[in-house]
Amino acid sequence: MFRRRNPETEPAPAREPFTYIHQDTVLTGELVAKGRVRVHGKVRGNVRVTGVLEVAESGMVEAERLEADEVKIIGLVRAGQLVVSGKVEIWKGGELVGDVKAAALDIEDGARFTGRSEMTGDAGAGSAPESGGRRREATTAPPRADEPPAGPVDEPEAPARTAQPVGELESS
Repeated sequence: MFRRRNPETEPAPAREPFTYIHQDTVLTGELVAKGRVRVHGKVRGNVRVTGVLEVAESGMVEAERLEADEVKIIGLVRAGQLVVSGKVEIWKGGELVGDVKAAALDIEDGARFTGRSEMTGDAGAGSAPESGGRRREATTAPPRADEPPAGPVDEPEAPARTAQPVGELESS
């Protein structure tokens, strides 16, 4: 039922690459990484992560363009454009300033988001929140051709009424 792995014939399971940027570290320039990247320090420059970018409470990322598969924000992210193939999560205490293009945007109560968002698909959409229901998720799907456009509906105006003269009262 259980058997031991023979290190000579079977390779060890692959570990996900992990990059840690310490709280006292300031990285200036382009950051390109694969796997999980956790930022406790400061990153200034464009960022491209094939994997998950986590910005810790003490972390700050300032980028004109930030690309990743997933982003989790507890610290501060200022990005001209944030492009994510999966989900962006802004946790309580986290702040995102910039325009987001992602499959899903999950903003926890107590988090801050300033910018515009564009939902690109449904990767991970509709999943249950891990934090006991404290999160709110915003996802959209492309409109179907047979549906009217979303937004306010213009109601036809009621015909204008004009005052009609009432007959003259006769005095007796």
